[in-house]
Amino acid sequence: MRTLAALAALAALAALAAAGCHPADIDPLDRQPKLKPYAGSDLSRDGRAMRAPPIGAVPRERELAGDRPPVTRALLSLGRARFDVVCAPCHGLAGDGDSLVAGKMGLRPPPSLHEARIRALEDDAIDGVIRDGYGLMPRLSMHLEPRERWAVVAYVRALQQSQALPLADAPARVRAELEGMP
Repeated sequence: MRTLAALAALAALAALAAAGCHPADIDPLDRQPKLKPYAGSDLSRDGRAMRAPPIGAVPRERELAGDRPPVTRALLSLGRARFDVVCAPCHGLAGDGDSLVAGKMGLRPPPSLHEARIRALEDDAIDGVIRDGYGLMPRLSMHLEPRERWAVVAYVRALQQSQALPLADAPARVRAELEGMP
């Protein structure tokens, strides 16, 4: 069956070639007049086709470091709520990469957010991964607004600190509760 389809496609290409058609003739967008990036143009004063953005324009998905919200209890609460919904299905509630979804990803499971290489990332890099995705992780900018992304970054940092805190540094009530666990 595949051989028959391949022969039919070859026959169609041969018929087009015999009629003097070029593949560019099939798609009118290929032959329409247009300006290509980095090409010259006599339509602009500087002779370039590619235009610079207007002064003061901010790229749609970029948030300046100065616009990062301050870390507050409310921001951490928002970060936890959004992390639990958007991130925890793969990274686990504790950020350790232990989840039902991660268990099904045998070849490349999501990493633990407590790994040294991830702890060493700058906040902007974590925000970039959330915004644009990385590896098998999809872009999450459609699900998280910039403020929510920064809230998740703050919550991830809190998770990382909570997992690295020595038991001796925990408040007495928490330490007693943890020491009494089997």
